[in-house]
Amino acid sequence: MRITVLPLTDTSTDVLADVLAFTSDRTEDRVTVIASTFTDVTVHGLRFSPDIDACLLPPSTALPGGAVEELAAYHVDAEWFPMTEASLAAAVLRTRLLALGYPLSQVVQAMASRFSPAFSLLPASDDAVETLVVVERDGQEEAWPARRFRAADPQRVTRVVRTGIEGATAAPGVLRALRQADAIIVRADEYAALDTVPVLELPGVLDALTGTRATVLLSGGDSLPSELRSRLRATEITGAVAEALAGVEPAAPAGTTVWDRA
Repeated sequence: MRITVLPLTDTSTDVLADVLAFTSDRTEDRVTVIASTFTDVTVHGLRFSPDIDACLLPPSTALPGGAVEELAAYHVDAEWFPMTEASLAAAVLRTRLLALGYPLSQVVQAMASRFSPAFSLLPASDDAVETLVVVERDGQEEAWPARRFRAADPQRVTRVVRTGIEGATAAPGVLRALRQADAIIVRADEYAALDTVPVLELPGVLDALTGTRATVLLSGGDSLPSELRSRLRATEITGAVAEALAGVEPAAPAGTTVWDRA
């Protein structure tokens, strides 16, 4: 069975763990993970992709006296952004490769080759999008990077601004992974407006989800806008992920969808 999970974030790795546990003794199963890129952030001049790193990097903490601790000691930038030695090293390499002109999807594949995860990993988009959450503090509006908003105490939100979203498209392989899957898990959490919603709004993604032969499963649907949830027409996961996947029937034969006739 081919299973696609989207969008994977650093707060929804539990779903990925459940999927991998389900497929651990099913050698023919193939898992594709589409990681959110809409709360990526530039800190200290380096490009961090926390949701991609959550799929690849082993858990670690800042080392005493290490580079992370030294950067924090200067108190000059983004004290709200947590990082580890591993994520800092990943950001250095990612920034260098992006500056050389490699698209993020190729950067992800190059970095994944070191860790050899038990799944294929795709970024949601190769296009850089900066998500800013405009909050109201003391009668004034401030635009915060999405990661700062997530790390702070609850604030009154006036709007969300995404620079670069107008021209953003799905990364290579994303639409194909949706159209060729037998089961698709769409994951939404409390930050769905920052990551799940923009992924679903990328050109072609919602069409692929509604036109696919796959069984589309939804986790955390209450976090999605009702209109988007209605258009998705997915089956809500009410119990264990493994139980939902166990009930998935093989995809219908080719030739029965608009994608095969196109």
